[in-house]
Amino acid sequence: MNKIMKLPSDWKFESSRKIYSNKYIELYEDVLDIRNKKKIYTRAKRKDYSTIVPFVSNNEILVIKSYRHMVGSYEIEAPSGYIDSGETPVEAANRELKEETGYRANNIISLGSYTLDYTMFEQTGNLFVGYDLVDEKKQQLGMMEIIDTVILTIDEIKKLLFEGKILNASSIVAFYKSLDFHQNHNNKKTKRYSH
Repeated sequence: MNKIMKLPSDWKFESSRKIYSNKYIELYEDVLDIRNKKKIYTRAKRKDYSTIVPFVSNNEILVIKSYRHMVGSYEIEAPSGYIDSGETPVEAANRELKEETGYRANNIISLGSYTLDYTMFEQTGNLFVGYDLVDEKKQQLGMMEIIDTVILTIDEIKKLLFEGKILNASSIVAFYKSLDFHQNHNNKKTKRYSH
């Protein structure tokens, strides 16, 4: 593990080994001694990612309707993707926005970061809200990306969230946090990135 572990006094870390690795995920087995009993703890490390919620007006959000192979359906989501090597989280957010929607944000505000599942995965999601969008007219989609853009009102997004129609956890977190920011904090001093 690459972080210093603070274990309970009756736990001991014995070893760790990588059991699988590809471009997107690394799997490890850690051997722990917990109160004199061996425990194999399986954990995974995934690439960090950025998610951005782009506002096209005071009441409208640009979302993506993306085909997802794992669930075999099209899903409403916020633009999101992995952070490339040498890229900052804000650069990844704007790149993903451009690739998935054809738009770029001139004003990006960080809403912080979080983890989806710290019980098993080491991965950080970075959240951003985007304003002052510029339509650059062209998506740059990957091989498995089938994405349409849709403009929804804040009330339409809230209805989808409340009805459980948005399934992607990073999008759920991003929409709730961005709506809270947009409606309650947008006029306060925040860390802004201009492009």
